[in-house]
Amino acid sequence: METEAGAVEGHFEPSYEWQHEEGLDVLLVHLPEFKDKEGLKVQVSNFGVLKISGDRQVNQTRIRFFKEIPVWKDHNTNEIKANFEKGVLKITLPKKVTAASTLKEEYKATTSMQMQVAKQTSKNSRFRKFKKVAISIAATMLVVSALSGFAYYIYRSTIVED
Repeated sequence: METEAGAVEGHFEPSYEWQHEEGLDVLLVHLPEFKDKEGLKVQVSNFGVLKISGDRQVNQTRIRFFKEIPVWKDHNTNEIKANFEKGVLKITLPKKVTAASTLKEEYKATTSMQMQVAKQTSKNSRFRKFKKVAISIAATMLVVSALSGFAYYIYRSTIVED
């Protein structure tokens, strides 16, 4: 498309990718045509739509893009942040902290601790049982040895030698 000043105008569709992390999602929009954040705009509408646009003049060409991405209900739209570095627009979308998610995290932590305690306790109780059995066997062998020695002594003392 050509404008009245002879400049060429072009629209393009930027590539993007999602990264999902604990507690937030990150949208990476690849914009190699943009060298800095000038001309970039990131907005969130009242209807939960992330609007990303860019407009840049490169030599005699004006390049533009516009992208709309729905924001999920579990994201905190008031905390969305964006920064631009090395041709990549990074948009961070933190997830809402709800009572259910907090309880879920606490439940995970408690369950994990309980499992560790149970595992340690079971190791200790197994060790204790083994120790008791080993001591019982040793005591039994000692008693049997002592009785055997006493029986041999009695036997030898009752035999009359000619």
